[in-house]
Amino acid sequence: MKKIVLRGAAAAAVAGTAIAGLASGAANADTFIPLPSGQVTQRIGDGAIVVSATGQSAKLSPGMVALPTTRNAWVSGTLRATIKGKKPGNGSISAGYVVGCQISVGDTNITGSGTGTGPIISASSAGVGQGKSDQIASASVGTGASLKLAAGTIGTQPLTLDKPKWPNAGDEFKPTNGSDLGWQKPSKSFKFTGDSGSLSWSDSTIGTDGCAGYAQARFYAYVTGQVGNSEGTAVLWGKPFTLG
Repeated sequence: MKKIVLRGAAAAAVAGTAIAGLASGAANADTFIPLPSGQVTQRIGDGAIVVSATGQSAKLSPGMVALPTTRNAWVSGTLRATIKGKKPGNGSISAGYVVGCQISVGDTNITGSGTGTGPIISASSAGVGQGKSDQIASASVGTGASLKLAAGTIGTQPLTLDKPKWPNAGDEFKPTNGSDLGWQKPSKSFKFTGDSGSLSWSDSTIGTDGCAGYAQARFYAYVTGQVGNSEGTAVLWGKPFTLG
């Protein structure tokens, strides 16, 4: 059974990730892949954001159906973000996995943050079709499900995905774009107060359906923070690994 633990002021808001894991089939052997730890430090003003990932691993598991286009992996690890400096705060963590079908996820890049939707992730599609272009991750599902990807495309599976929030009786809300109500949008990050926040996950399921070629995955973390009046971001990438 998968387990995700968030530590931070708003950790309970990410209850949407607490989905039961999938049990592996006894008839098929799993492949364990140890993944290296990583750390990045990004200076902001008179301080810095330090992001570290430890205890990462992936376990390849055959799909629920014996199809060559279905791949599953169980992933585990721990992430910690620390804001160093005077008056640290306003921290947030977006983390998960980029999954690609017939495209190298080692060429992935975070180009910015979407409005309330987490980081915008793209990958170079050199060698796919005619010439080179950037493929932006358009598909996104939480862990515990599978992405449907065409050749040369990528998707994301956020560990910090939260379900859309619906208002309680008496709540006030303001439409943001016609019928697009802010409280209906899912969140792909969680906020923490103070100088640190953390995330741990165990046997969270990622995967893809409908990919006829090779498939890869890669961990990402996008952390924002503030020191005094200075704001900044730090990005940590994990090592790409095969999904088969």
